[in-house]
Amino acid sequence: MSDEHTRPPLITTLLAEHEHIARITLLMAAQLDAIESDTTADSHVLYEIMSYMVTWADRYHHPREDLIYGRAAELDRQLADDVDSLQRQHDAMAHSALALQELIAYWRQGAADSDAVVSAGRAYIDHSLAHMRSEEQLVFPRIESVLTPADWLELELDDRLQPATDPVFGPRIDREFRNLRRKLRRGARRRIEQEVLAEWTGLEAIIESMDVLGSANHSAAQATAETLRNSLRDSLRILRETPLTAAPRCAINNTRLGGRWLGTVVGIASDAMTDLARINRERRQQLEKLKSA
Repeated sequence: MSDEHTRPPLITTLLAEHEHIARITLLMAAQLDAIESDTTADSHVLYEIMSYMVTWADRYHHPREDLIYGRAAELDRQLADDVDSLQRQHDAMAHSALALQELIAYWRQGAADSDAVVSAGRAYIDHSLAHMRSEEQLVFPRIESVLTPADWLELELDDRLQPATDPVFGPRIDREFRNLRRKLRRGARRRIEQEVLAEWTGLEAIIESMDVLGSANHSAAQATAETLRNSLRDSLRILRETPLTAAPRCAINNTRLGGRWLGTVVGIASDAMTDLARINRERRQQLEKLKSA
């Protein structure tokens, strides 16, 4: 796909709308998790999410994609099968969105099982995300390579492709979706806070790890210096006491001191590895707590 500076405005718009839909599905997934774990879930915002998908995504976003896909398929017959598949997926997604919205409405009235809502909701999310990935990774790049600037200009002049005001992410929030918008903003703030805390947790772990390594290095250096001092002192003493047999006795003594030094260094390294493993374990535990918060 072309870079963002040369990307056709209509593709840029579609990608932005995909990002909005992904944010919506992320919030939806969190609500489904709350239902499954029997914690507080916002049934109203869950209904608003599906209302957004039915009244905006299926009514404006997908039909505008279909128009662009259809034009590209006219110019490149190799795209025809993919375009036909995507258009049929749009139809199927619209039907499943309506069905899920109805199921959530029944569930809110106590007339539907929560497990059915969770199962249908997750299936809808998985299909939506997979659909958008397919469009972005496979179809959009091929469309950009097929359509010329003149084609894009003609499409942009089509009344059916004029930007539709997004009722949640647009400049004016529809009253119907104000609760949803507040939830999204709160979630965005929470994610920023979690990212900052996660970065701080990682920084703390790095600082503590450096302190452990620095301390281990210092202890090993002290052990090495002490071993060298003892070796020199013992060698001078042995040389004074028994100059004729000093060489083999010094070698034996240095071997003994070397073995003791090696044991000390191995112990220091083992302690350092234990501390590093603890730091990493605590960091993972803190990150898990942040994710579940």
